[in-house]
Amino acid sequence: MSLIAKEKTAPATWKVTAHIAAEDFCAQLDKTFAKQLPNIALPGFRKGKAPRAMVEKRYGENIFFEEALEALLPGQISAALEEAQLEPLYRAEELDVQEMDKAQGVSYSFVVAVKPEITIGEYRGLSVAVPPARVAPADVDARIHELQHRNARQVEVEGRAAQNGDIAVIDFLGLLDGTPFEGGSAENHELQLGTGQFIPGFEEQVVGHMPGDKFDVNVTFPEDYHAEELAGKPVVFQVTLHELKEEELPEVDDDFAQEVGEDYNTVEELRAGVEKELSESRAKAAEDAFEKGVREHLAALVEGEIPQAMIARRVQRNVELFEERLQLPLERYCEFMGMEMESFLERMEEQSANQVKVELALEAIAAAEGFMPTDDEIEAEYQRLADEYKVPLANAKFGVPREEIQKDLQREKAMALVQSETLKVTQEQETAAQEE
Repeated sequence: MSLIAKEKTAPATWKVTAHIAAEDFCAQLDKTFAKQLPNIALPGFRKGKAPRAMVEKRYGENIFFEEALEALLPGQISAALEEAQLEPLYRAEELDVQEMDKAQGVSYSFVVAVKPEITIGEYRGLSVAVPPARVAPADVDARIHELQHRNARQVEVEGRAAQNGDIAVIDFLGLLDGTPFEGGSAENHELQLGTGQFIPGFEEQVVGHMPGDKFDVNVTFPEDYHAEELAGKPVVFQVTLHELKEEELPEVDDDFAQEVGEDYNTVEELRAGVEKELSESRAKAAEDAFEKGVREHLAALVEGEIPQAMIARRVQRNVELFEERLQLPLERYCEFMGMEMESFLERMEEQSANQVKVELALEAIAAAEGFMPTDDEIEAEYQRLADEYKVPLANAKFGVPREEIQKDLQREKAMALVQSETLKVTQEQETAAQEE
């Protein structure tokens, strides 16, 4: 093997050009022929007895080239990388064979991504804004009011015009330049006025009409409307108002509390339960916001060139996890949601790049702090994996390399350090600080 050149072609990405000597290539050709000979049959020769010259004459001199090269490449690439002083993150890609024959040997090139050299800023003493976890009596009132709406009954409105809050039962037919358009019509559709469910301006023009009225509603579709043929276009809806209904809220008493949940017998128990639910929910939201904020800070602290291969592999992994969770191919999901798969993948790439940066930051912190998990910690993690996936401990150890467990634990220790020294600031504290 002979290294010819190495060239940096992208961030932390190298193109390596190398050469396999003719004698090494020919020696492998001999081995390949010997391996294949028992399977070769030529007219006039017993199976496995055909001379090599006759075989190559019949099938071409290069009949064994690809198999010989395939056998040689792993060792040759490893040697080329060692000589080039490169430690690849993944297998070599973009193999390109420029020349391959018995007299000249093999000239080829490949591309590898290497671990990027990064620096990180100060990771101690960060500050992350989190939503307040405190629950006020007004929050409990608002939640109970939501439960009232959820358990409300609808009653018909008589003797007055439509107003915000009413549920209007309508027929409508949309016309673009006098012609009905797809998806622009319905019968006996229930629309709660004032909720902004329809195109801006539609509900406002229903307000004030009486049941039985027939009238036109003139609106313009938003410029960013998902249907391009309607985006920014003025249309007319022919509307018939059949009926008006309004919600009749139940009284908040012990009967209501019992109807809302089997755990409640009184209004006091209902209020206590709602307060507990809100408190737990807000505490979880605050914790999630804190972790997200810490990760955003860590990603922003990373400086250095990250190879695209690292991001591309993370995107692939995230897409696979996404499809597994939804039990639906990404293409079908985007089609169902009415979004372009390209734009979805762009956002996924941005998220994946940040995930890679966070991992690199945590690895750098672990190295700077000298974090190294003990044998007992590694064994405990293997046991946790075995318990989680319900497999024997030996299977867990066989399936997950020890180095991977070690890295995961180092990153966990680094994250624990950063979080322990990060200040949580609530929105209330931020406001108070700004007012000082």
